[in-house]
Amino acid sequence: MKIMTAMYTLRKGGSYDRFKMMIESFLEKQWEVHCLSLTPIQIRHSFFYNHVMYFPFKRVDSFMAKLLVFSTFPLWSVWIGWRNKIDLLIAFGSIYAFMQGPSKWFLKRPMVTLIRGSLTFGFRMQDSSRYFLYLNKKMENTGLYFSDRIITNNVASRSEMLKSLGKRRNIDVQVLYNNIPPMNIREPEDILKMREKYGIPGDAKVLATAGILSRGKNIETLIKCLPKVEVKDLYLLIIGDGSTNPDFNYKDSLQRLAKQLGVDKKVIFTGWLEKEKLWKLYLASDLFVLPSLSEGMPNAMLEALGAGLPCMGSNIAGVKDILQYDELMFDPMDEQTVINKVRQLFSDPQYLYRIKKLCQDRKKAFSFQWKEKVFQVVTEGILS
Repeated sequence: MKIMTAMYTLRKGGSYDRFKMMIESFLEKQWEVHCLSLTPIQIRHSFFYNHVMYFPFKRVDSFMAKLLVFSTFPLWSVWIGWRNKIDLLIAFGSIYAFMQGPSKWFLKRPMVTLIRGSLTFGFRMQDSSRYFLYLNKKMENTGLYFSDRIITNNVASRSEMLKSLGKRRNIDVQVLYNNIPPMNIREPEDILKMREKYGIPGDAKVLATAGILSRGKNIETLIKCLPKVEVKDLYLLIIGDGSTNPDFNYKDSLQRLAKQLGVDKKVIFTGWLEKEKLWKLYLASDLFVLPSLSEGMPNAMLEALGAGLPCMGSNIAGVKDILQYDELMFDPMDEQTVINKVRQLFSDPQYLYRIKKLCQDRKKAFSFQWKEKVFQVVTEGILS
C-alpha cells in the first residue's frame, strides 16, 4: 500500500516529532510513504520517498516560501499521487488537507486529516490581519470538508470539528491522544551536578516549563508570579526556544520582564535541549507548570509526567485531557491562583503528596504505543 503526505519543512517541536513518528509507523508496516516537502525530511528507509521541491531562496519561512507552497503543492500533489498510484492521502493539519484536496478529488482516494492544534489561534497571537484570519479559516474548513476521517488529539477539538462540519457530520471524527514516549535515560547525571550546570543551589526549589516559546505559552505569567510566591530560592527553568521571528521577539520580551522584576538571576533560559538532557533536567526540578492559553496536547507535559515530575497547567483543551483533576489546573489569566498553588505545594507536605499521587494516576493513562495506535486509527476501515 502507498500513502502520500506533505510537510513543507520540519522544525523543532512536539507536532513535528509526531509527524515523523506517524511516517515511521507506516514504514514499520512496510507501507510505501511519499512525502512532499520544501526541505529534505531526514528519514532513511527504503520505502520512504521524499519529493523535495526546488526553492531558490535561503529562508524557508519567508513569504515567498509560503506562497510557493500554497500555489504549487496542490497541483504537484496531484502529479505525484497519480504517477505513484497512491492509495491513501494523509494531511497533517487542516491547511495540508486544503492543499491535498485536489489530489483527493482527482485521484478519487480517501484522505485522513490529523488535527494537532489551532493554527488560527497562533496567527491571532501574531496579530495577523482580519482578512488573513478569515482566509485561513476558510482554507481550514475547506480542508476539513475534503477529509473522509479527522483525527484530533483532544476531546474539545473533536467537538469543535463536529460543529464546524455542520451538515457533514457523517465524516468520521476520532480522538487519538499523544502518549508518554519511552524514556530510557542513559547514564543519569547526579541531580546536584545537573543543577550546578545551571547555577542552581542544591537546596533551591525549581519550577520548569518547556516548549516552543510563543506568545500562546503565556510564560510571562510565571515570571510575574515568581517574586510573589514567597518561597526561598525559587528558580524558573524555561526550556525551549522560538522557531519564528515573532517567537524570538517574545523571548526577548520575557528576558526584559525578568530583568524589570529583578528575577533575571533566577529565570534561566536553557534553549533547545536533546530529549535525554530535557528529561534529566526534569529529574532535577520540583514542579512542571504550563500556563498556556491554547494547546493541542502538549508533549512537554507528558514527558514531565513520564519523568515523575509533578505537573500543573491551564484548564484549557488538551491540558484538561492530560491532567483531568481540578487540583492540577488553574485559570491561566489568574496569577493569584498560580501563586497560591505553587506556594502551597512547597509549604504543605500533604498537598504535595496529593499532587504527586494524582500525577502518577494520570501518567498511567498515557502509557501506550502511539505508533501502533496511529496506524490503526488512520487505516481501520478507510480503504474498504
